[in-house]
Amino acid sequence: MTRSLRLAVAWALLIAFLCLTPGEELPQWEWADLLRVDKLVHALMFGVLTFLLASGFRSRPGNPWPDTKVLVVAGVLSFGYGGLMELLQGIPGLNRQGDLVDLTANSVGALLGAFLIHRVWERRHATE
Repeated sequence: MTRSLRLAVAWALLIAFLCLTPGEELPQWEWADLLRVDKLVHALMFGVLTFLLASGFRSRPGNPWPDTKVLVVAGVLSFGYGGLMELLQGIPGLNRQGDLVDLTANSVGALLGAFLIHRVWERRHATE
């Protein structure tokens, strides 16, 4: 397993820990604070996961960045993992609940991450 893929797995485990920690053990915030930051945090977590997965799944070891197929796979895996986290939050005893808005933020982060990686790579190598 490559270093990048190990980082992706570690990041996914951190996401699971954060998403599945019982609600009463999480720091408490005012609702106004949550509305500004919470969804951005969800999007960033899954955007980073997409980046780490794409880096770990590079199709050619000599290629410094993943190709489009790898980005699609990384984005879909991150998207699915975000959905799984929201489903698992419904487990009784966690004092958590899945949220459609969180799922949307997870999905946007995962897919936007793949899109941004592709665009940045395209622009950097457009002149080559």
